Amino acid sequence: MANFFVVSRAKPKSGYASTGLKHLKTLAEFSKANGAVHAEVGMIQTGLNVGSLVALQFFEKMAGIEDIYDKLLTQPTYEELFNTGNLELTGRAIGRIHHRDSVSSDNPKYIVLTKFSSKTEMLTEAKQVMDIFLKNGALSCGYATFGAGDSAGARIMGVRYPSLDSIQTAYEAARSSDVYASALSDVELHFRNLVRLG
Repeated sequence: MANFFVVSRAKPKSGYASTGLKHLKTLAEFSKANGAVHAEVGMIQTGLNVGSLVALQFFEKMAGIEDIYDKLLTQPTYEELFNTGNLELTGRAIGRIHHRDSVSSDNPKYIVLTKFSSKTEMLTEAKQVMDIFLKNGALSCGYATFGAGDSAGARIMGVRYPSLDSIQTAYEAARSSDVYASALSDVELHFRNLVRLG
């Protein structure tokens, strides 16, 4: 079971995005083969960092993060990406996962990442909001608090979907929910970005 995650964001040089995504997928497979519970990559489709690549890695323990990165830094693929200027690492954060739930084993096409700040962890509210999404088109959801990085203390919810249509359906259901409206009124929204998984 994953209790922690690492999210890394990198900006590819012009014309390198598809190659960079392919190499990040190789590193995701390496991560899974060397102790990560799960790993996936994608390209940001909205917001200030549109066009940047994202890598998400999930771990049972913090020690697993240390172990993977000790190994990753020596991989030729990692060196090809980051030591040549092909990708510029623009952010990395570690978070603790509070909730994770799934209703389908289908492969998602998109993940919506929503970052916000709140005075409390909002564990009950987050679970209720996740349930709304899961009942209305989402495949899986996760909710966490960043513990390290520029966003330390902020919350993040990641919701995976099979299509843009399913995202629309989920948010139409959320907008008509008093639970969602109440939860939204208690937070300061930083961003809601769409990532196309690769």
